[in-house]
Amino acid sequence: MVYASKKLSFPKEDNGHLSFILKGYSLYSKTSMINLIFIIDFGILNTMRDETKLAERILEGRGVSIIDAARIVAGIIDSMPTGSSLTKLQFCSRVVYTGLRHFRTFEKSPIEAFEEYLKTKEHLRAESISDIKYLGAKLFRVSPEFAARNFSELTRSDCQAWLEAAFKTPSQFNKGRAMLHGFFEFAFRREWCDKNPVRHVLRRKVFEREIRPLNISQVRRILEVSKGFECGAAVGLMMLAGIRPREVRRLDWSDIDLRENIVTVRGVCSKTGGVRHVEICPSLRRILKRNGGAGGRICPKDWLKRWRNIRALSGFAGRWVQDVLRHTYASFHAKRFKDLPRLQLNMGHRDISLLRSRYVNMAEISSADAVSFFDYLGGEISRAALF
Repeated sequence: MVYASKKLSFPKEDNGHLSFILKGYSLYSKTSMINLIFIIDFGILNTMRDETKLAERILEGRGVSIIDAARIVAGIIDSMPTGSSLTKLQFCSRVVYTGLRHFRTFEKSPIEAFEEYLKTKEHLRAESISDIKYLGAKLFRVSPEFAARNFSELTRSDCQAWLEAAFKTPSQFNKGRAMLHGFFEFAFRREWCDKNPVRHVLRRKVFEREIRPLNISQVRRILEVSKGFECGAAVGLMMLAGIRPREVRRLDWSDIDLRENIVTVRGVCSKTGGVRHVEICPSLRRILKRNGGAGGRICPKDWLKRWRNIRALSGFAGRWVQDVLRHTYASFHAKRFKDLPRLQLNMGHRDISLLRSRYVNMAEISSADAVSFFDYLGGEISRAALF
């Protein structure tokens, strides 16, 4: 049988704190008696009451109660890793600071930002802007779920999956990657994301197939057919000077200097944006003198249609190889002059390695054909020589 009684002592002073001893619930049993002494420190109670009021004052008007704040802090402390060198207060501060760095009040998705991105590219050529529009439209069409997500939410793996879904060949993949990389750089500068995840997407290895140069008979035939379409100068520049098709479309007759035997490919015309000077060989000089204009563009307005018909009538309908004229020029030049640094300057390459690996293919080109290519073409050719 257990009995309890209640005894209350008078208050007493203890180290500056007003306390009282509650000798309550003295428990009696047959074998022992235990006195439980409860000491209540009013100084501690007053301190807790003051801290509560201060916390309420700090949170006043912020829409967060003391309980909510306590829950948030408790959740942060519960996630604190074991053995951390930080104090609990330092860890909470670090979590808040890190969250603020990664939190943004304004988000944007690629589909929302694309038109704004295009406005920053208005200084580029029309062909370059057209390429960006094409690549962007393909990305948005193939994977609209990625296009609708915020820049800050897209990861490296997301970007890689996006590119792989839109572009199947290595060269297309690399072009799409270059465009998307620039797009994310634009977003990074606008503070719509903290990093560019495309930077960590590896480029694909492109295995270039062999491009065989045209033989001298095919060269003669294309040059002759081009006369009937009044495109001899444009075709001659591609064939006998290695100028790219898009570069030819931008050239003016003012870029041709027959006194110095030089074609100037201005920065606004060249693929790389740099200026280069290309030698005019005797064969090309004859063609340019015969087709020379008073001024304006070298290519006629309907150049693309005419060039397509020239290729078809020359026997290449449906089997034309891109860049074959530039490869033909490089291969004949290497055979004729055996001077790769000179060829490098004419081609506008940064180094010779690209010439060695891709362009120079002198197989089946005789020395006599190489001499004819640069010195004796451009005159009148009989129909028998063509067919």
